[in-house]
Amino acid sequence: MYYSYGIPVYSRFGEINWFHLSNVLPLAHRGIPVPPFDRLRLKLLRRRIRRALVNADVISAESSFSLGLIDSRWAARLFLSVNGSDDEMDYIKRPAADGKDDIATVVGTSSHKALDDSFRVFEMLRRDDARLKLMIIGNPKDVSRSLRRERSVVVRGLLPRAEVINCLKRSRYYISTTRIENSYNAASEGVFIADESYISDIGPHRELLMNTRFDVASIPMVSRPMLHVRRSDLMGANLKTWATVVEEMIARFRNERQRPEHGGGQGGTRESPSVFNIQMGERP
Repeated sequence: MYYSYGIPVYSRFGEINWFHLSNVLPLAHRGIPVPPFDRLRLKLLRRRIRRALVNADVISAESSFSLGLIDSRWAARLFLSVNGSDDEMDYIKRPAADGKDDIATVVGTSSHKALDDSFRVFEMLRRDDARLKLMIIGNPKDVSRSLRRERSVVVRGLLPRAEVINCLKRSRYYISTTRIENSYNAASEGVFIADESYISDIGPHRELLMNTRFDVASIPMVSRPMLHVRRSDLMGANLKTWATVVEEMIARFRNERQRPEHGGGQGGTRESPSVFNIQMGERP
């Protein structure tokens, strides 16, 4: 199997060629604030992705929203492959005994995360708690000077994943005003660990909260609606462990090998592949 994480599959490298859409911005960046040079790169990548889909036996993404961006002629090849949520599921079973600090946390500083809107949500929350601090985790270079000058804002910079989870465990609130995402994974870490969350009303976030009670909130000075959810209302029914995710991928791979064009079925099966090629690309 040849598995490509976000990099177009330019040729028929393996017996089964699997393309995973790791970044949806190339296919859906209209209306999203992106620097001009990055917008040019995204257009080029979009063209290359679309041309190379013919070489992919399986095309996966981390949400139904993302799969909906793929041309319908490839519908038979599509596969929903979400991220594992082991940390969230573990926290549901064993929540922290310690109380929360007066912290609202934002994870991610790229332009599509819309940090100005996150700060407006924070300002609304701060009306009820003047001690509340906004913790921003991500590249400090992407945080505006005006935000960095705010006394109530703490820019933590880039942190290891374990420290991000620990910060969320201390947080009363999680805020995500992102305009677009491939996956609901970042939001799930926040909503299942912080006490309350305000997240943007986008497709992947709706998928995360399917069959869950939440409110649609209007925030002053924020043009888009936000979804307000309390951790106490969440059951985690939509989450999967990484073990389950990998098992589902293996099952899809095996089914693909049984197709006649791959030499399987009644005509016999080939030997199990001994090499897995993995290419890692960037994702938002």
